[in-house]
Amino acid sequence: MLLKNGSAWIVMVSVMALGVLAEEKVKATKVGDVVPDVSAMDENGKEVKLSSFKGKSGVVLFFYPKADTPGCTVESCGFSKDAKAFADKGYVLLGASADSPADQLKFHDKYKMEINLLSDPKGELAGTFGFEPRKRHTVVIGKDGKVERIYLTVKPAEHVAEVLKDLGAK
Repeated sequence: MLLKNGSAWIVMVSVMALGVLAEEKVKATKVGDVVPDVSAMDENGKEVKLSSFKGKSGVVLFFYPKADTPGCTVESCGFSKDAKAFADKGYVLLGASADSPADQLKFHDKYKMEINLLSDPKGELAGTFGFEPRKRHTVVIGKDGKVERIYLTVKPAEHVAEVLKDLGAK
């Protein structure tokens, strides 16, 4: 049934378009999934490919909303402070947010961080894992390039200890 000015047709096309968009949404990553070959620029403007760690070390990739804000500073500095403990367990630490490489560099240098910070301005890196950009999430990737753990709920002050504890339980 066609309504005045073709309204029914517009509604039908809109509903169909929403269905297509929902199908195109990236599926959430699951433990055991192989991580796609994705990359992002670090605080120095250097491209960092996740595949470059395969066979060498695992990766703890934590996402945070915005550099140099209270919760993000607690979390990022916590990971940086314990970088050696993670390295001893065989993991490299990478932080990621929507901030530009220049803003990541300021944040990195201000707190003398021992980790790399990735720039994900369009949320493409976060989207690779089915994560919502500008939210706190963490993915742990094994040396084999497969997802080992996923943290969808993160409390900045407790998260580093939680991940270290979980990695010790492997």
